[in-house]
Amino acid sequence: MNNLHRPGPLVNFMLYQVAWLACVLGAAKGQPLIGVGVALLVVALHLALSPDANRELKLVLLTGLLGGAWETWLVTQGWVRYAGAETSWLPPAWIVALWLAFATTFNVSLRWLQPRLLLAAVLGLVGGPLAWYAGARLGALELPDPILALSVLGAGWAALMPVLLWLASRMNRQ
Repeated sequence: MNNLHRPGPLVNFMLYQVAWLACVLGAAKGQPLIGVGVALLVVALHLALSPDANRELKLVLLTGLLGGAWETWLVTQGWVRYAGAETSWLPPAWIVALWLAFATTFNVSLRWLQPRLLLAAVLGLVGGPLAWYAGARLGALELPDPILALSVLGAGWAALMPVLLWLASRMNRQ
């Protein structure tokens, strides 16, 4: 099993935060492609520096599929309305790009959570809704029924975080 040492956990975390801000602020300002570009650059840098780029690419793509499915469900149920959404039933490209960038953290800055799935669920329960609330406050999305939507988001993230970290850990063993 190879450990990703470059760019390191702190830099990896900071790069993801840059991607998050670019996606959210880009969407809020009507410039969603800026965020997509930044997120894809973060993914490209991660893959370029990875000792096992093929495995990481599979993880990024799988995360994009799972995240995209989750976002599609949120949109179709009316829990979230995204700025820059082209349709009422698909999430916008910037949120899917953000999922791709998020996957770059699983084997670097969030690697320590892989054996701590219960803690990952708790962090998802709290952190997921906080991120969406922040995104709403910055103007990237709307939560038509904020209390209920944040509850649904928390439950979803409590399930998604351990699943995604378990997948990363499992893929690392192959």
